[in-house]
Amino acid sequence: MSDDNKSHIPKLILAGVIGVLAGSWWKSAKIAESKKSRAECESPDFVNEACYKINELLNELEILDEMEDEDDFRDVLAEYLTKYTDFEIELTPNTLIGQPDILIGGVLALEVKYNPNKSEMDRCIGQCAGYSREWVTWIILYDTPPSRINYISEVLVDKGLDYIPIISF
Repeated sequence: MSDDNKSHIPKLILAGVIGVLAGSWWKSAKIAESKKSRAECESPDFVNEACYKINELLNELEILDEMEDEDDFRDVLAEYLTKYTDFEIELTPNTLIGQPDILIGGVLALEVKYNPNKSEMDRCIGQCAGYSREWVTWIILYDTPPSRINYISEVLVDKGLDYIPIISF
């Protein structure tokens, strides 16, 4: 091999590495884009605004009374969000996608669970997988032991749904 050909090898290796990195970045970007809900694709600014505001409110929420069941917690949460936001808050709307516990501004679905058992956790994950195609979807847990929170989190990761956050009270 001549010296001229040898001098091109590092350039070819560098070009190959750059090509692999660019391809990897492109694939990652495509995967991230494919996981976005319809709402995120159609109204990204509104979705960001809604998620930011609701996240702030959930971080500030202090639950003073013990809740009896999931419906109590859902109702208290919906009342709180209605009081402190201008977003439309819908309780268990009947949609073609399903019936999320709370739908905020038509872009953010909250699936509320109160100390769920195994079948309720699995059902929650299935519901959220469906909802996440249409809306940004969050799981809201109340009075749930860490072992159950970890179970839900691990299944979300295993199913490629780790973009669905879990918020626990």
